[in-house]
Amino acid sequence: MVCFFRKSLAGIVLVIGMFSLQAQAQDAGILVKRGQQKMATKDYKGAVQDFTEALELLPEEVNLYVNRSLAKQQLKNYAGAEEDLGFAIEIDSANADLFFKRGIVKGLMNNVAGAIEDYSISIGLNPNNANVYFNRGIEKERLKKPEAALEDYNKALALNPKYGDVYFNRGVVRAALDDKDGAMQDYSKALIYNPKNASAYFNRAIQKSDFQDFAGALSDYNNAIRLSPGFVSAWFNRGYVKTRLNNMQGALADFNKAIQLEPAADIYYSRGIVKAALKDHKGAIQDYNKVIALDSSIENVFFNRALSKMQLNDFAGAIPDLDQALQESQANSDIYYNRGVAKRNLQQYQPAASDFDKAIVLKPKNSDLYVNRGLVKIVLGDTLGAIKDFSKAIDLDPRNSGAWFNRGIQYGHLKLYSQALEDYNAVLAIRPGYADVYFNRGVIKATLKDNQGAIADYTAAIRYQPGLGAAYYNRGIERAALQSYQAALADFNRAVQLLEAKPDLYFNRALVKGNLKQYAAALADYNKALQLDPANADLLLNRGITRAILKDKAGACSDLQKAKDLGNPQADAELLKSCQ
Repeated sequence: MVCFFRKSLAGIVLVIGMFSLQAQAQDAGILVKRGQQKMATKDYKGAVQDFTEALELLPEEVNLYVNRSLAKQQLKNYAGAEEDLGFAIEIDSANADLFFKRGIVKGLMNNVAGAIEDYSISIGLNPNNANVYFNRGIEKERLKKPEAALEDYNKALALNPKYGDVYFNRGVVRAALDDKDGAMQDYSKALIYNPKNASAYFNRAIQKSDFQDFAGALSDYNNAIRLSPGFVSAWFNRGYVKTRLNNMQGALADFNKAIQLEPAADIYYSRGIVKAALKDHKGAIQDYNKVIALDSSIENVFFNRALSKMQLNDFAGAIPDLDQALQESQANSDIYYNRGVAKRNLQQYQPAASDFDKAIVLKPKNSDLYVNRGLVKIVLGDTLGAIKDFSKAIDLDPRNSGAWFNRGIQYGHLKLYSQALEDYNAVLAIRPGYADVYFNRGVIKATLKDNQGAIADYTAAIRYQPGLGAAYYNRGIERAALQSYQAALADFNRAVQLLEAKPDLYFNRALVKGNLKQYAAALADYNKALQLDPANADLLLNRGITRAILKDKAGACSDLQKAKDLGNPQADAELLKSCQ
């Protein structure tokens, strides 16, 4: 019946149909225009509604499906957007642009394979569209097929050699393929065609850093930040570059800004390292605490916090951090080494030695480990074991001055003076300005009665470390032995200024003053020395003699008697001489 009905009204329908299509087109045009206006004002739901109503009037109009698809994309209704483009393709399956647009939507839906398929169809229909190659290259990157992506980018650039975004993406791929030179060239090209591309400056800066061109990298990061002040990674990376340029304060300022923008664990960690380099270990510890609160899995954070605690002499606090660090990395010799140092400072000598043993197992060719184990062996009374460790350190690294120095000290304790002198000479060949070595060598030379040699070494020690009071004191003793009393007195005077008050210091200065016939001044020094050590028989004897010279018979006899009572063998003769 319906068929007959239609047939019977065919002529009338055609007439009415012609009139109806004109009206529909007019109405659809109004709806399309209104939908486009709503798109412009971001009323995407209203736009979808208008395009839908227009499609009811013109269901074969491809552009309406495209427009509604665009509106749905803005609403993140990607499934609906894809469906609309599918309808459009059913109507016009030879339209390359429709496949291109649907490829974009599939990409937004993470349907990478589907996107590539649509882009490939689009290319088959129209191989001269650089945008399609560009987009297909992006999707191939997402599939981790950099070589295939590179091929598409090359084709895009062959079609459009001034396509800045393609140069940028190709630079990314080349960097991933370790073609650093090619990446640099592409980022530079990208900036020619788009000088406001902050990411291109950022990526080129990374390549420059890889080439150790930190000044060039700094310039690029400056531009990236100028173009995009909220670019957190640019602030962060610029901070790192400034550390490589030894601009720690500048690095700190950049990390501060990065944290202000994004208080992330890795930024706090880097700022902590910079604060430690600036010797702000309390500030570093605060940053490491933040890191641990945000993400305790950040590598080495416990280790670095321990190092800062050790710099503040908080060795007890450092050990739990080092224990935690070892749980994360049991094959790290540096952790065992530093825990050994912490335990040594806490006088836990045997556990310290055990940690140095473990560190040596992991790094048997690290000479410093043997030096530190040797230092612990000294305290444990194993002098020969210590010498063996210092010798091993020297075998591994003949320029390890600490090994030569400490072995020299042990040779000196064993009265192996020639070996000690050889070791000190070796240290000075490596570190010519090492004051402590000159001092120690001076002690050995003084022991060997080489007074002039000792004086020369003490003088060198003072030259390199002017505040070394012990060197003035020892040089004073050697000068006094050579009867250079005035020079000796000058040395003792300086030593009194620099050193903590001790009986021997005043005693020896008093002896020199006596030899210079400055008896009253000598008496004052004996008095000071006896205040510090009132039962010293030698001091009492010499003060008694000085009092006798100053005609203080009562005081002299009192001192000499006390010296005798304390067992001084010369006191009897002086009593007979001065007190009869």
